[in-house]
Formats: sequence, C-alpha cells, structure tokens
Amino acid sequence: MTTTKELLTVALNGGTPEITPYSLYSWMMDDPNADKWKRLFDMGLGTSEHCGVVGHIEHGVENIHEEKIEGNNRYTIYKKKTPIGTIEQIHLNGWHYQSFIKTPQDYKIMQWITENTELKTYYESYERSEQIAGNKGVVIVSASRTPAMTINVDWAGTQQFCLDVAMEVPELFDLYEARKKLILEEYRLIAEGPGRFVKIWENLTISMLGPKRYEELLLSFYNECMPAFEKGGKKVMVHYDGGLSVIKDQIKKAPFHIIESLTEPPEGDMTYDQCREAWQEKIFLGNINIAHYYKPEKELREAIIGMRERAGKKAFAFEISEDLPRNWQTSIPIILDTLKELK
Repeated sequence: MTTTKELLTVALNGGTPEITPYSLYSWMMDDPNADKWKRLFDMGLGTSEHCGVVGHIEHGVENIHEEKIEGNNRYTIYKKKTPIGTIEQIHLNGWHYQSFIKTPQDYKIMQWITENTELKTYYESYERSEQIAGNKGVVIVSASRTPAMTINVDWAGTQQFCLDVAMEVPELFDLYEARKKLILEEYRLIAEGPGRFVKIWENLTISMLGPKRYEELLLSFYNECMPAFEKGGKKVMVHYDGGLSVIKDQIKKAPFHIIESLTEPPEGDMTYDQCREAWQEKIFLGNINIAHYYKPEKELREAIIGMRERAGKKAFAFEISEDLPRNWQTSIPIILDTLKELK
C-alpha cells in the first residue's frame, strides 16, 4: 500500500500520485500523538515537517527583551544593541506594531549586524525530522527569505520597504547587497546538506512592489541562487499565498520548481486552471480557501472536486498552510474521502 509520504513525494517531484495528497504544517497540531490526529493520519492526512539546517549567529549584538504596560496595553519591545547604534521592534498586545527599520541609519545598523553574522550548519536535525515525519509526511528544509523579502517582511514592513525602494534610498540597497552575500552562502550550505525539498518563506506582497522591482530584486536573485540548489539535487518551493496575476510572466521565467500555499480567489487572484495555463512546468501545493471548510458537506465536496479538476492530478497536492479551520475534525475527513473518490 502506498504511504502518504510516497504520495506527497511523487507530487512534489512533479509526478502523478494515485491519490491527490493532502497535508498540513506539523506545528498546527497541538499533540500529533493524540487519537484525534492519528485517526486522520490513518485516513491519509499528511504532514509537512519543516526543518532548519543552517543557523545564524549574530556577533557583537546584544538582544534585549522588555515588557511595558500602559493602561490596558502591553508593549513587547525587542532591541538589538550594536557598537553603531540600537534598533527596536515593538509588538502591541501580541500584534506587530513597529518594525526594526524606520530610518536610513537603521538600515546601516542592520547591515552591520548582517556583516557580523556567522552561519553554522545543523545537518543532524534533518534525520530527527525524518523520524518524526515517518511514513505520513515529508521533511522540508526551511531557508531564509530572499534579501528583499527579509527586509520587507521581517525588518522594515511592507509600506516602509516599498516607499524606500521607490525613493531608491541608498542604505536600503547597501543592506540588500550585504544580505545577498549572506543568503547566497546560506543557500550553498543548504544545497550541500541533506534533504530533497527546500522552502523559501517569501510571503510576497506584490501589489505594492510591482513587476519591475520583482524582476530586479527577486527574479535576479532566484537566477543567481538556483545553480547551487540544482547541483545539490534540490526541489525549491516559494511560499506565495497572495495575488500573483500581475507577475505571472515573471513567475514563468523564475527557476524555482514549486509554488507553495497557492490559493484561489478571493485570497489569491488566479484560479488553478489559470495557474496551469500560465506556469505549465511548475508544481503546485494548493492551500484550500478557509471559507470552503465551513460549507455544508455537499458544497465542500463540490469545491474540492472543482479545485482538483482545475489543477489537474499531475504535480499537485492540497495542503493547509495558512489557518487550521476550527471544524477540522469534521471537515478534513470529508476532504480526504472526496480525494479518494477522485482516484
């Protein structure tokens, strides 16, 4: 009998699995050993076990964590203190409130941190992840975001980043170049390490960046880093869960193999048949729209059948990559049964 791991492996390598696999991120489960999850694994639910194999060690940086209460508000402050200055990020009541980078000087501080970061491999963690995944899942090696998306998502925030890109702030591009050097080395180490599948956690917001900057800042980097991955026999996926139609021509040219968390409207802006027409050589890991989970059983089945028909059976798998639905104990079995019937 074919295991869920084997089905996922076939799909992610671009083949045609006998049953379309369906998985979720392993960290979404409160206790994967609980009977409620074992029941779903027995029905065919799979897991994506993410694994880091390269760590970043920031030398000369003092990390400071502070909590401050003002009225009903709790401020969580994260500071990075360096010889050339201090930057800080603030969360308000658990939500992102303020980013590390707000000024040109902040870019310089983050550049100093980047240039004083050491990379260390932890290849042994891969085997532990394989043991956890077992026959029910695949291990995916996590890679840092590309330089532009690191600055955008993790350090400056989309609005600040896009404004500074548009204004061509020199300090931003100096940081980009420093980060590029570091991440190319990280990717080289990942490429030389264990595992078949690698994920770059992009979380792209293309509506504010645009096709021209995508080509300049992302596509050019993909082209530069992919030869090392190809040499290492890796299949590389990017986490693209939003609207992509404005860069569909650029994505067609991109050398990565898999588009992960690919979501139909309304979260995304392309249906799976449109995606297939645009990117015939790509492999899709499709995230099921959260609203589908709360539909009556008949409508949920119809939605899954429609999505699979639009995507095709080859080089395709379903996943839960954004939010675990509250009714997962009833909705996931319906989806698994539907996929078996589509066999």
